[in-house]
Amino acid sequence: MKLSYLDPIQTQKTERIKELLNVPAEDRTEKMCLELMSFTKDFKLFESIAMSIEHQNVCRTMTLKTFKPNEVIVKQGDPGDSFFYILHGTVNVRLATQIDTGIKEAGDLTQRVVTIEKNIGVLKDGQTFGELALLYGTPRTASIVAMTNSSMIKIDKTAFDKYVKNIFENQLQDQIEFLKICPLFQKVEKDPLIKLGVRTEIKKFSTGQVILNGNYKVDRIYLIRRGGVKVTKEIKFIKDDKRFRKQGKKNLAKKEFIDFSDLSNRQQIENDKIIEQLSAGPTVNDLEKGNYVSKEITLETLKIGDIFPSYYAVNSILLDVNFEADTPCEFLTIKLSDLQEIVPDVYEFIKKYCKPYPNEEFLRKFYYYNDAWCKYKNALKYNIIADSINSKCIKKNDMRTKIYQRKDLDNFKLPSIFGEKNMKYK
Repeated sequence: MKLSYLDPIQTQKTERIKELLNVPAEDRTEKMCLELMSFTKDFKLFESIAMSIEHQNVCRTMTLKTFKPNEVIVKQGDPGDSFFYILHGTVNVRLATQIDTGIKEAGDLTQRVVTIEKNIGVLKDGQTFGELALLYGTPRTASIVAMTNSSMIKIDKTAFDKYVKNIFENQLQDQIEFLKICPLFQKVEKDPLIKLGVRTEIKKFSTGQVILNGNYKVDRIYLIRRGGVKVTKEIKFIKDDKRFRKQGKKNLAKKEFIDFSDLSNRQQIENDKIIEQLSAGPTVNDLEKGNYVSKEITLETLKIGDIFPSYYAVNSILLDVNFEADTPCEFLTIKLSDLQEIVPDVYEFIKKYCKPYPNEEFLRKFYYYNDAWCKYKNALKYNIIADSINSKCIKKNDMRTKIYQRKDLDNFKLPSIFGEKNMKYK
């Protein structure tokens, strides 16, 4: 969830949450707790207990914390005893490392070691930190410093251990086990997998529901845990293609015998040229006159273990395809920033090998050739059935039964593209 001053509704909601959190826990009414529950039900910590008694008990104890710019919120190495959700503001994630300079001071037999602190990330509205501290009570792995005036929801370990920990641990373990069997994460060690599991979010979609659509920029990848995803794209085709097919029809009217194994014959070349011209798509003039039709082309169907939309996410470009649930689906979503921080090798692998989908011209060509192949295949099936029926009629000497006419396969040109390997774009 992203909060912004540009969104008055979210700003108003945030202010209301601040008011509720400023009320002491013992004075909070049931109605106040329900408001807090409604706001926090999408937190990963509460996914499995949202709007339950346990969730209500945690909401009764959570508090509001505010920080000024450059104020340290948590310090690396300190005991981890709380979890934070950023209501408003921006914070820096800083990691301190010790470096051996190799310099020896006079009279000192030990080498001088210096500590260098560097920024490794930025967290903003709607993001969280400190989950591992709640689960395992581990020391803080990094320092968090406020960059701006910041307001945060704080949840203490005591309340978490009492009401949520067991449920959350089981849920986290389930996610980690799934990550282990995915090819991308099979070689990742246990500790990074735990950190990654804490940062992932679960999303569910029903059949036919749009997951992501065009002209949208994504900052995360989706890992399919259950179900299938259909990838589609809206393509514009020329509606009136007479100017391209006129010459082709003249040649087809000759009804010359075509040897489909000979892909270099004259008529075949002419048909391929027509499709090449059609594949370029409607011109500006066609678009102005409305001489085009939009068709939804299915590019592929993704299955369990596949990820999307990796190419668009790592290159930070707008989607030009749509992702739709082919069956009821469940995903683990992982932010790219988390992936880069926790498992940089996996991030680099995705960045190196992810590929874009083919351009519109290629997809139009594929559509036309596939359409030609389907027509030829259906005509061939029809002739086989017709021959079978005609044969039975002749055997029975029943001339009253209509004899099915065979279709002229000369009118169904088998495209030469089926002899080329470059059509396999997946």
